[in-house]
Amino acid sequence: MGTNGHYVVRYRNMYYLSHHGSDGYPEGLGLKVLQYIRQPNAIATYQKVFGEMLDGLKSPSHSLLLIEGGDENFDGPSQLRPETCGWTYEIDLDRNIFHVCDMPFFSLECLPDDAVFLQYISDDGITRDHYGHAACPLECPPENRYKKPTPPIVHNSELETYQSLMCTGSQVALSDLLAVSDGLSQDEHVRVTLLEVMIGQCMFSSAIGKEIYEIELLNDHNQITDDQWSIACFMASITFIPQMFDDVQCISHPKLKRKEFTWVREDTVVYIATHLYDERCLQASVSRLINVILEQTNHSGHYFGIAFSVFHCAVVKVVKNAHTMSFSHTSALQFLPSFYADSPSTPGITGLARLGYRIDPALFRRALEACHYVRYIYLKESPVQRADRSDDMPPTTICPTLPLELWREIACYLTHPFHLIVLGLVSRLCRQAVLMVLRCTHLCGYRLVSAPQERPEYRMENLSLRAASFSAVRNDILTTVNVGVEFRAIPSKSMITPLRIKNSSFYIAFSAGP
Repeated sequence: MGTNGHYVVRYRNMYYLSHHGSDGYPEGLGLKVLQYIRQPNAIATYQKVFGEMLDGLKSPSHSLLLIEGGDENFDGPSQLRPETCGWTYEIDLDRNIFHVCDMPFFSLECLPDDAVFLQYISDDGITRDHYGHAACPLECPPENRYKKPTPPIVHNSELETYQSLMCTGSQVALSDLLAVSDGLSQDEHVRVTLLEVMIGQCMFSSAIGKEIYEIELLNDHNQITDDQWSIACFMASITFIPQMFDDVQCISHPKLKRKEFTWVREDTVVYIATHLYDERCLQASVSRLINVILEQTNHSGHYFGIAFSVFHCAVVKVVKNAHTMSFSHTSALQFLPSFYADSPSTPGITGLARLGYRIDPALFRRALEACHYVRYIYLKESPVQRADRSDDMPPTTICPTLPLELWREIACYLTHPFHLIVLGLVSRLCRQAVLMVLRCTHLCGYRLVSAPQERPEYRMENLSLRAASFSAVRNDILTTVNVGVEFRAIPSKSMITPLRIKNSSFYIAFSAGP
């Protein structure tokens, strides 16, 4: 019995499609496409034929490169990659890549023979990475594997800021940059583990995973699409928002809006870049971050910038005094785990989670803005006005005999962030107690208190790359919260995130049980 197949050609960022109603299997259409492009001078022939079609000199119906058994002409050209169902084989003349099912596999300049092709791609299945995506396997000979683009040219003018200001360190450990110990606190470990789960869930998503593979093939940051920017900015910024997430719209974090520079805190800015592993690209990104910090901040103090490429990140610290300015930064830290990783941990994930855990003077106001339930149900006046007014209350207004430690115990007993917000609006002392608790992570009414030092063994292979179980409390009762995994015996919910891809929200499975 046959299956749908599609033969796609990309040239000058335009796509042509030929549909094959049957025999779309690798042993059929796949080998035919492979053999066509493997002929002598095939790349030049394809470029000539499709160049003439794009220039209007030839009709798609007269192409000598149509394959028997398919449409009588090519559909196109189209600026968008065709959305297909079934086996798809794409000749990418812009990047010299042979794609299978929209994923990069082989180099057009050194294609495998038929046997090697069918070793990785056959009707029995296709090789997949540890997150379930069709992928070129690690054992594929390097000469046959698709090639990533070289870093873009960085002009000397882009490095002027980096070279003209005083750099006190270019490979500084993040713990030194933040002046903290190397070891993680319990709350930091929770935040790191949750970020690992979120990144793993992104990598597991079919739509997001494909975009990440595409990001790897970009020539420079100017080619980043809106969806790719949203993915990158979500990964870089999610640990900086108040760590409160719910399955309904009681908590709503601001949606991501594309900007060249995104301020995730009053003292921290993110810049989405590419090729940070290249020294000049890294220095150019650091220069851009320093420039925007100098332009938008007039006060002395310490400021942080994050250069982020999904695969790597670098943190720069800018120290502004009345008359001097200096900076230091980390090296390019691996952020994204390999798609063939055995562990979800990377230096970049740990680094950004620790950076996000720093004390944030604006945390209460940001949490208040995220809690719609408090804003529209409890408060009859502007929540900002209410917050400002409670700032002016003397700490003894409510109860002069209760110390801060006791208010903190009361805050820890509250089951949901909007209850914390209401308490924090009572007085300045109450808000101090609430701020201590708000630095913890809150999921659907549970406060996460610890994460396991080692991931549990799940029945499903590689599930530990994108799931974790936490110890949590609710109403002072200890329980287990599972994030990124569903169990048949435990009802699950969908935790909402600020990320939207292809007009769909990104959710993460959540459940609580013994």
